[in-house]
Amino acid sequence: MKRFGKSTQGVTLLEIMLVLAIAAMVIVMSVRYYQSASSSQQANAVLQQIQGITAAADSLAQASGSYVTANLSKTTIAPLVPGGLTSGFITPWGTDITITVQNASSYQVDLGQAPSGVCPLVVSKLVTNNHYTVTPATAAGCNPDSSTALSYTYIANP
Repeated sequence: MKRFGKSTQGVTLLEIMLVLAIAAMVIVMSVRYYQSASSSQQANAVLQQIQGITAAADSLAQASGSYVTANLSKTTIAPLVPGGLTSGFITPWGTDITITVQNASSYQVDLGQAPSGVCPLVVSKLVTNNHYTVTPATAAGCNPDSSTALSYTYIANP
């Protein structure tokens, strides 16, 4: 009996390279997805903190007549915020939240250096509400390569 061809055993270099390329693509995509999900989670958490601070500050201002007389400090706002923000007014990315009263009808909140993936998400949500003046003014103002200083001014009657 005659053999027409040599039988092949094992895998070729081309097959190994193809499997490695597919594995690398799967790993890269899963890392990107994780980073995106983490940024969204941090943005949602800080937006909830902002809503809590706003509600607490408005409640204190209504009781005292203005933001100036309301004593908008961390110790007076923390008990009124859902969840308490008892962790010392810390953002999800680990920077301190500071509140500065500007006048009788507005105050400024500094959120520190927001990560590059979080900044545009937070800014895009806040600029839709005319009570907030955000720095940076647009999501495009966020630095895509590093963190960006993020703050907003809340105006009671814009």
